[in-house]
Amino acid sequence: MKIKYAILLFSLEIFALQSCEKKKAVKSELKTADTNTDIMVSPMAHIMDSANVLPLQKFSTLKNRNIPILDSAITLKSLTELTTENSYLIFNKDQSKAELFLPNAKNSLILERKGTEGNFTWTDGIYELIQWKGYVLRSLKDTKPLFGGDSM
Repeated sequence: MKIKYAILLFSLEIFALQSCEKKKAVKSELKTADTNTDIMVSPMAHIMDSANVLPLQKFSTLKNRNIPILDSAITLKSLTELTTENSYLIFNKDQSKAELFLPNAKNSLILERKGTEGNFTWTDGIYELIQWKGYVLRSLKDTKPLFGGDSM
């Protein structure tokens, strides 16, 4: 019986030591600096979004500040075979405007609300956002859905 406890205790000690080594490695990565710019390099500075690297923060024209895009925005998944990347959507307080962050786009797009209550659409003249089982983004030229996602 004592041998089982000794083996269990020994295994836990090894596991704890390995965990400490991993924490030290992450801390050393956080402390490394780029000597050309004196900016700290963090392994968590970006996260992966499909094949793209997506910054954790994006500048929102509607909010006039950087926002945590994954926490603040509605994720719209690609509905075409052309891409597997996501786009992101936020609204202003009264939902009269929507801001769209498309993959590989430098700037966001502002869509203005049109229509009557219960039948709202948001458009910028190129894209149209409709409410149907969440939100669907489509091009005005071709009405095939490009991106879609739930509001929650």
